[in-house]
Amino acid sequence: MDSPVRDVPHEQDTSLRSRAEKRSNAIAEYDILDSGPELEFDSIVMLVAQIFGTQSAAISFVDTDRQWFKARCGIKPSETPISASFCAHTIEVDDILVIKDARADPRFATNPLVTTEPFVRFYAGVRIFSSDRIPIAALCVFDPQARPEGLTNLERRTLKVLASQVEVLLEMRRLVMERNGQVIAQSALSKRLRHVAEHDELTGLPNRGLFQKRLADAIRKADQDESRVALMMVDVDHFKQINDSLGHDVGDALLRSFARRLRSTVRKSDTVARLGGDEFGILLGEFSREEEVTEIVQSLINRLHEPITHRGRLVECRASIGIAIYPDHSDTAEGLTKCSDLALGEAKQSRGCAETFRRDMTEEFELETQKLSVARRALAEENVIAHYQPKIDLNSGTLVGFEALARCRSSERTPMLPESFLPAFENRELAVEISRQMVARVLDDVCGWVSRGIKFGHVAINTGAADFLSDDFAESLLAQIERRGLNPSVIEVEITEGVFLGRGSHHVARALSLLSQAGVRIALDDFGTGYASLTHLREFRVDVLKVDRTFVAGIGKNPDDTAIVRALIGLGNSLGIETVGEGIETNEQAAFMRTHGCDVGQGYLFSPAEPRARVPLLVSQFAKRAAA
Repeated sequence: MDSPVRDVPHEQDTSLRSRAEKRSNAIAEYDILDSGPELEFDSIVMLVAQIFGTQSAAISFVDTDRQWFKARCGIKPSETPISASFCAHTIEVDDILVIKDARADPRFATNPLVTTEPFVRFYAGVRIFSSDRIPIAALCVFDPQARPEGLTNLERRTLKVLASQVEVLLEMRRLVMERNGQVIAQSALSKRLRHVAEHDELTGLPNRGLFQKRLADAIRKADQDESRVALMMVDVDHFKQINDSLGHDVGDALLRSFARRLRSTVRKSDTVARLGGDEFGILLGEFSREEEVTEIVQSLINRLHEPITHRGRLVECRASIGIAIYPDHSDTAEGLTKCSDLALGEAKQSRGCAETFRRDMTEEFELETQKLSVARRALAEENVIAHYQPKIDLNSGTLVGFEALARCRSSERTPMLPESFLPAFENRELAVEISRQMVARVLDDVCGWVSRGIKFGHVAINTGAADFLSDDFAESLLAQIERRGLNPSVIEVEITEGVFLGRGSHHVARALSLLSQAGVRIALDDFGTGYASLTHLREFRVDVLKVDRTFVAGIGKNPDDTAIVRALIGLGNSLGIETVGEGIETNEQAAFMRTHGCDVGQGYLFSPAEPRARVPLLVSQFAKRAAA
């Protein structure tokens, strides 16, 4: 076999030793070598073997002189010499390593794992990275039967998704161990997790949250300097078709190429971010002439129109760009973003071009203005009310609580669709007033149920970034609870990542600490939609993790979503935190969540959100069902 450690030119040998040393140091930070079996890792290995129909699978850490299996099935030894390691080759390649028949590959034909038990013929492995993006291990499958067909695109993507879950498990494991003083210094971990929370995993660029922070900072600086800021939204044309026709690996390669081209074309002082999917954002500050922006835009158009080469395939690509300038087009970050979005929509009608915002692109603004007007009128007339959606224990079927959801009534007191006032939640002033009215209504409703002896469990109240703009949110909520004579334990506060990224984020830690100490439950909503959740689990006491409905909807349909849900529930269980599945609509979804250890379910399968008058009836109905 062609060993990863062999006679090579001096420069290459030095590079190999340097990478091996970095890898060994990165592995050491996890304190995982020679540790005992852990259910979460074993479950992933058994799952991947089942999905790929192979006899064996493993999570292999590639150390300096050996590979050690953290989890394995279908193979007896817990480690092998590095010279016999297939995975030592895997961590040196950018993509999945697939060996269709090891006997026909000169690198592995004489490998003892091929010539003796387990008689490996087929092998496929993908790299597992540390939080610093150093390849330290591999998730692999292998089998005594050769596979001339290799892996399908779907199988490749599935293997990558499962490997990313191993990375999440590793970070969570390190978090738990750090709490016990068994891992590295807290500040170093915080720095790594903060970087993960603020950067896109695929491209390494800043993510939407960090981009929004920098946009706000740039506008404040422009105010002080009386300068201008250009905001660009960049969208890859026909990206879905590329993904569907050529595969997700080509799509990922295209996004990485776009990221590099964007970064290399703009100035060092400018910010390039991946905002999600195939959308990128560019922030240009400190320019004196519009011609500077025009020149950069033209360079971007030319650069982005160059085809990329992926595995010998030439992929044609183009991009559309929407441009808005502060303060010419808007004097707020929110308004500037909307202007650039409108300009992008105009550019996408022609494709492969750039458009600057014009005042005639305001139809969408007018529609949102109408919705904000509806919300303002409803707030003025105190027509924002609460509807309550039940939360059900998935094992016993008993009702454990409700989530309070905001609803709006018209002047004629008839219910309105949530979409009719949704933009109000993005308006700081209106969001604060909605929250104020909602908290008061919910606490009044809860007080009434308590006085009537209704066993409703607890009620969850949603919070947004606007609630934390002042530093007295916790004191205000606790005072209202005390004024009504309620036990704080009947109230749960739900927070999302937007709360941690908003302008009042520096007040969050203190507020959550006060609420938790008083007995109010803390729930992390939409868990799994961003790696920032890892940071929050370490920094704050969290009682409940809510698995996002978008993942639950994919159970049984999308292997990525299914694997993610399983992993997220496992993480919650390993930390002793209650897990809640959102958006459960089918018996199959409920059964899956229950089987894999999810504690509580919520969704249309059980009940939609109902007016307060229906809550006593719901409590009675669920009590009868549970007793039946």
